[in-house]
Amino acid sequence: MNRFFIILFLICNYLNAQLENNVLFEVNDSLVYVDEFNRVYNKNIDLIDENNQKDFESYLELFINYKLKLAEAYDLGLQNDPKYKSELNKYTKQLQDTYLTNRETENKFLNEAYERTKSEVNVSHVLIRIDENENDTLKIYNKLNALRGAFSNLPVNDFKKKYQNDQELIIENLGYFSAFKMIYKFENMAYNTSVGEVSIPFRTRFGFHILKVNDKRPSLGEVTVGHIMTYKNKPNSFERITNIIDSLNNGVSFEYLAKKYSDDKNSSFKGGRLNPFSSGQINSIPFENAAFELDKKNNISKPIETKYGWHIIKFYSKKNVKKFDEIKYELLNKLKRSSRFSIISDSFYDFLINRYAVNYQNNNLNYFISILNPSYFKGKWSIPELINEEEILIKISDRDLKYIDFATFLEDNQRKSTAVPYQKLISEQYKSFIQYNVLEVYKSNLESENPDYRYVIKEYREGLLLFNLMQDKIWTVRDSDSTKLKIFFDDNKNKYSSFEEDRGKVIGDFQQFQEELWVKSLKSKHKLTLNKRTIKRLRKKYN
Repeated sequence: MNRFFIILFLICNYLNAQLENNVLFEVNDSLVYVDEFNRVYNKNIDLIDENNQKDFESYLELFINYKLKLAEAYDLGLQNDPKYKSELNKYTKQLQDTYLTNRETENKFLNEAYERTKSEVNVSHVLIRIDENENDTLKIYNKLNALRGAFSNLPVNDFKKKYQNDQELIIENLGYFSAFKMIYKFENMAYNTSVGEVSIPFRTRFGFHILKVNDKRPSLGEVTVGHIMTYKNKPNSFERITNIIDSLNNGVSFEYLAKKYSDDKNSSFKGGRLNPFSSGQINSIPFENAAFELDKKNNISKPIETKYGWHIIKFYSKKNVKKFDEIKYELLNKLKRSSRFSIISDSFYDFLINRYAVNYQNNNLNYFISILNPSYFKGKWSIPELINEEEILIKISDRDLKYIDFATFLEDNQRKSTAVPYQKLISEQYKSFIQYNVLEVYKSNLESENPDYRYVIKEYREGLLLFNLMQDKIWTVRDSDSTKLKIFFDDNKNKYSSFEEDRGKVIGDFQQFQEELWVKSLKSKHKLTLNKRTIKRLRKKYN
C-alpha cells in the first residue's frame, strides 16, 4: 500500500512539472507558458473583488486580453518610445540595487538588529586613539588588556580618578543604547559581553577599546518631549530656569515660555518640542534619564542640569518597540547606512567570486608592479605606450579582461596619497577591479541569473508598456470622442440621473464599452492559438 502512494505521489509531481512547462497559448509568434499564468493568477487573485473574475475561465480571459494588448503595443512600436525607454531604464537601475546583495546575510543582520532594538545595554569604555593605518599595535593591546581587571572591579568614576594622569586613555560612561547607535563592531562587542564583564581589547576606526557592560534592560521605546533650556555659559542660568518654573506653576503655557525664553533656538520656535528619540540618541545621560522617567502626558520635570545648561522637560508621548513588519524597511535603510553593510557587501562579492570561479590572485600582476612609478601617488601616472593592450589578464564568464582594462582602472583610480609598496597597491587595486567586473557581469546577466528579478522586471516592462497603450487608446477622452460619448449616454439614459451629475460614471462606462470593442478587434487582428489540451488540464487544477 505504501508503495502505491509513493508511486502516485511521484506521478502527480511529474504531471505538475510537465504542466508548468506547457505552452498555454500563443499570440502571433510569442509563446505564453502555464507557469507565467500560475504565478500571475496566484499573485493577484486576492486583489480581485469581483467574484465572477475569481473563477478560472474569467481570469484566463483577462490574461489572454492582457497578452493581446501587449502584442498590440509591440506592434505599434511603443517599446521604442524614448520616454518609455528612459523610465524603464531608471526603474531597472533602482530595481537592480535591491538584488545586488546577499539576501541571506542581509536578513540575518536585519533580524539581529530588530532583536537588539528590543533591549538596551549600559556600557562604559576605555579608548586609546590610534591612526587607522597604524600596524604596530601590540603595545596598546597589552596595555588595555592589563587594565581589564581594574576596570572590572572599580566603578567608572573611581577608575577615571585612578588613571586621570594617563593622557592616552579616554574613559567614558556611554549610558544605555541599542542597535545602530554605535558603529557595528562596538555594538556587537557590547551585546555579546555579559553584564559585569569587560571585553578583550578590540579595534575600531577610532582606535583600541575595552568595554564593560554595566546593565542590560528591555527597551524603553521612543519618547517625545519638549524642553526649555538656559545655557550654562550665560549669567544667572539657574536663576532664570527657576523663574520659568515659577511662571509654569502660575499657569503660563510651557510652549509660550519655550518660544520666549529657551536658549535652544533649534527647538524654541516649535514651543521647545524635540523629535522623538530612544536611549543613546541624545548626547546627555541626565537629560535622557529625566525624559524617560516622565510617564504622564503634559507632566513637567524639575530643573535638570546637563553639561550644556539647565533644562525643564515636558512629556508628550511614549511608544513601545514596533513589530518587525512595521519597522522592517526603516531598519533596512539604517542597515544600508551602517558599518554592517560592508560585511553584507563582502559576503555578496564572495558569492560572485565563487559564482564565476575567479579569485584575487594573478601571476601576471608583477607586470603592473613593474610599470608603476612614484608619480602614481601624485595622481600623475599614465599608461606606458608599449603596454600589450590585447593580452588577456583574466576571463570572467564570457568577458575577456585585458591588460589595458586593468591599466585603465589603475589610471582612473589614482589619487594623491602617501606612498605604499607597489605590491600592496596592485593587490588592493586588483581586488577592487575584480569586484567591479564580477558585479558588472552579474548585472548584465541578472535576468538569466536571478528568476525573481526576471519576473519583476518583466512585469514592470510589460505593465509600463500596457499603461502607455491604455492611456493612448482608452483612458484619454478626446474632443473627437464627444459625439460618441453623447450617443453612448443617449443609449443608456436609464442608468444615469443626468449627463452633468453623472459625468464621471458616464465616462468610465464609456471607456469600458470602448475597451470591450477594442479587445474584440485585437482578437481579429492578432493570431491567437489556444492549447486546448493544456487549458483543460489547468481547468481541472483550479476547479
